Amino acid sequence: MTLAIPIPAKGGDRSQRRLRDDLRAAVPDAALALVLSGVVFAILAARIRAGVDPALLEMPRMMRTGGIWPYTASQAVGWAALLWSWITILFGVSLPVWSRTRRLGIREIAERLHRSTSLTVVGLIVIHAVLLIWDRMGDNLGTVFVPWMTHYLPGRFPQALGIISFYLAVPVGPSFYLRDRFGPRTWRLLHRYIIPAVYMLAVWHTFLYGSDVRLHNPLWTVLWALQVPIVAAFVVRVLVRR
Repeated sequence: MTLAIPIPAKGGDRSQRRLRDDLRAAVPDAALALVLSGVVFAILAARIRAGVDPALLEMPRMMRTGGIWPYTASQAVGWAALLWSWITILFGVSLPVWSRTRRLGIREIAERLHRSTSLTVVGLIVIHAVLLIWDRMGDNLGTVFVPWMTHYLPGRFPQALGIISFYLAVPVGPSFYLRDRFGPRTWRLLHRYIIPAVYMLAVWHTFLYGSDVRLHNPLWTVLWALQVPIVAAFVVRVLVRR
């Protein structure tokens, strides 16, 4: 009789399986994010047809060239990306709280959602950026993906913030699946400080570049109000750790 001795899976194999599982888990919330993008696009399109859209009023040439539609689609996906980033950050900062209070079932759910929503965010950010190539405002791969290259002078700094946020988010977001190679300590430091920086850059980019929020309207107020739970969660996290 021979005994089958189980061979433990290597860290890379575990990470690959978890990535596949999380990609499958991300499908429904990615679909929901795209539905939300469609709703926002419909609202913005109605405002464009009514002639009251802030982006259209600021850049009327896009209507004549047809570039307003890819630009508006990028706006809609950008709003979904920002909301999903907010959800992802909220899940992430809550994890130590659930651990310390021994609510491990809730922590497991929150961690799983944190990973799947972060993958959705990366996809939304890529779509948000790529759509700008067709806005007929002289944008190309260089101006969309290289900071300070845009021909639209008022948007150079805000767009640079978004591009830097993009370059940080795309590698750092999925870095969970490579943490065995980084080492737990290094990965935690990167995750703990880079991810909040990515989110802050994205919010700053929105406040400075979002034509819908620069007028200090109700949407501007709502966007500020949404940051309160994030700050509160960080404070609770620090207190719980102490």
